[in-house]
Amino acid sequence: MNEEFNELFDIRDEEIESSKIPAPKQNIFIHSLIRAVILIVTIIGVCAILFVAALDAKIELGILGAVIILGWFGMMIFETVRLNKKNCRELANSNIVLIILATIIILGITANVL
Repeated sequence: MNEEFNELFDIRDEEIESSKIPAPKQNIFIHSLIRAVILIVTIIGVCAILFVAALDAKIELGILGAVIILGWFGMMIFETVRLNKKNCRELANSNIVLIILATIIILGITANVL
């Protein structure tokens, strides 16, 4: 009788409802590919800005290039923290790997320039 009463008045058990919510699909490859493409475009753009800055001896363009790269790192760290809070561990881990790879790439470019 109780089940019929609950059905009649559309009363649902919240434990049953919460277990029926599907987990968000985590496509790590697409997630990483998008962020890697953004990183590559950012690095190419910053290298172009730094090239122009070196030709014209403008320190402002050099600072702009550094701010752009630091902005990318800031956004990636912010997204990694947000994904960890949402329990999307695989996506957060892929962001950490991209941050490490970006650091290695930037240090490699810097070592070649100096």
